[in-house]
Amino acid sequence: MPDGHARVRGIYGGPVAKKLDIPVTKELLDKLGKCLVDAFVKESKKDFAKRGWSGEARDGSAPIWESFSYKIRGDSTIEIVSTFPDIDVLVSQDIPPRDLSWLTQQAKDENPSRYPLTEREAMAGAKRGNMLRRDPKTGRVRTFPKGYVPRQPLIVPLKSEGGQVIFRSAPLQLQDAWVHPGIARFTFAQRAAREGKKGCIAIIKQEAVKALVRELNG
Repeated sequence: MPDGHARVRGIYGGPVAKKLDIPVTKELLDKLGKCLVDAFVKESKKDFAKRGWSGEARDGSAPIWESFSYKIRGDSTIEIVSTFPDIDVLVSQDIPPRDLSWLTQQAKDENPSRYPLTEREAMAGAKRGNMLRRDPKTGRVRTFPKGYVPRQPLIVPLKSEGGQVIFRSAPLQLQDAWVHPGIARFTFAQRAAREGKKGCIAIIKQEAVKALVRELNG
């Protein structure tokens, strides 16, 4: 599997074609692969829209509906793959509640290089690796050497139930981290596979008709 790609589903393109007595060619498999990808794009958009999710990837890669592609394995197997982060987990199991420990001031203080500079920090001349250096007991910012520009407190944009974006300061300590309520398994992969297979059968039947016409005209 290429780097950055996770296998979402494997579809066998040969059985129906063999029953209808048409050759399983590379051209036919490409048509089936594109049909399946279209189904995954359509169904993933539905699931993310229902949950109010943007579909954007957290690592900056392609959004969910642009992340799908297909690979042909062997003589007739079509694999649907995706670059979307953790796609294999999202479509196979529930994600349990967990502490959002990286969304804390302490996490940013201890690993500042993992957090991109904000516009305000960049304008002030802060460096990505500069630590905030809080006192572990009081939480207050310590003094700094002359010319040293510390990183700013971690501010997190959150979307309210009404769709409004609000900005909140992240909890100070790891022990006070917000808790993610968990994510129920996405079901679009199962729906896309079903709908995609219907589309594939229609394509194969069309190819069978074309083959029959060619044979009669031959």
